[in-house]
Amino acid sequence: MIDSGPVGFRVASDKPFLIGLGVLGGSYLLIIVAMVLADLVFLNYADQPLLGNEMVKQGRHVDSGVTVVTEKGRRYFFRAGKNETGLRSSGVAIFGTGLFTATDGEVTLLAVEPGRPVTASLRPEVRLSGIAVTNNVATLTTDEPHGLLWGEFIRVSDADAAGWDGVREIADTTLHQISFALDSDGAQAGSLGLSKPNPLVQALRSRDIRFSIKLSLISCTLTTLFSLWVAVPIGYVMSRFQFRGKAVIDTLLDIPIVLPPLVVGLSLLILFRYMPEWLSDFVVYKWPAVVLAQFMVACAFAVRTMRVTFDQIPQRFEQVALTLGCNRRQAFWRVIMPQAKGGLLAAGTLAWARALGEFGPILVFAGATRQKTEVLPTSAFLELQAGRTEGMLAVSLIMIAAAAVVFIMARTLGMKRIFA
Repeated sequence: MIDSGPVGFRVASDKPFLIGLGVLGGSYLLIIVAMVLADLVFLNYADQPLLGNEMVKQGRHVDSGVTVVTEKGRRYFFRAGKNETGLRSSGVAIFGTGLFTATDGEVTLLAVEPGRPVTASLRPEVRLSGIAVTNNVATLTTDEPHGLLWGEFIRVSDADAAGWDGVREIADTTLHQISFALDSDGAQAGSLGLSKPNPLVQALRSRDIRFSIKLSLISCTLTTLFSLWVAVPIGYVMSRFQFRGKAVIDTLLDIPIVLPPLVVGLSLLILFRYMPEWLSDFVVYKWPAVVLAQFMVACAFAVRTMRVTFDQIPQRFEQVALTLGCNRRQAFWRVIMPQAKGGLLAAGTLAWARALGEFGPILVFAGATRQKTEVLPTSAFLELQAGRTEGMLAVSLIMIAAAAVVFIMARTLGMKRIFA
């Protein structure tokens, strides 16, 4: 007789469980993707026109509309605010944001509702009124205040002479003048076009940010090497041996992970108050402080990764090597380390990426001095302090690209997925 089981018994479907896992995990992944896309979408990758002063005065919209006097035939940049739908020029309505050519002596802002504050922006495109060349330095005179500062960049295009076109660093400015160096064979030009390069171009051209990229690459590489030098022996000892006080040491190794980054930097700063003066002068607020601040946090992640790596390698392999005549050192280098290559790569990659994003300890212990202790996170901070949001996002995209390239290379080379 065959037992058919309980009457009415039915195996529950796994779909609700799998859907729940997908929703919970997918929501976090969605937030990550949305953050990166927001950075990418926010930036305007096109060159921007060189604009003069704001022409719209503060006030409120009236029934007849707010009128702004313009110059016929001149180009203007219009940006509608939250209380405007567009503007009207010569009876033609213009909507959206961008450049337009005035066909009359005035334009009228189109309000969403009378009585609301004026939030639109209308600025004239700057035109050149003079071009002079002295000792291979070009000085351009504009008919409107250009708003550019020394050290910023400008793109010259459509010049009628060789040696002008390209992105130029501004060497000097006044209210109506811009000066920059020409190529060695630059001749006098009669006409040319000016625009502001997109934020990524300006960031990659900036000497300050190029220095921060260079220092970030060097300091992160040194931090990774030092972290692996320490993480391999500590991870091996913590994985293979039992001894008194192991729990205490394990707790101490995790302290840099759980401590707020600013506290790590402050602790390092206080520690070096008790160091010899020559050592303190050499490290604090210098580039070695950048490496040490990165090392204190990144090494903790490398140690944890290497310990998990050694835990996953069976001790039997090592014991067999010892019975076959190898000593502990030979068994470590010939048996254990070849099997730990994937974990070693994972630890190095994680340490490098963690060092790249370190900000708090560096700010406190090394400072944020341009072309001295400036790394990419502090560049983003300095750009934000200066009110250059687009510059900050450009630096952020450089950091995202650098981290992505490192992880893709590590995955390609066979990095293990060990992040315990």
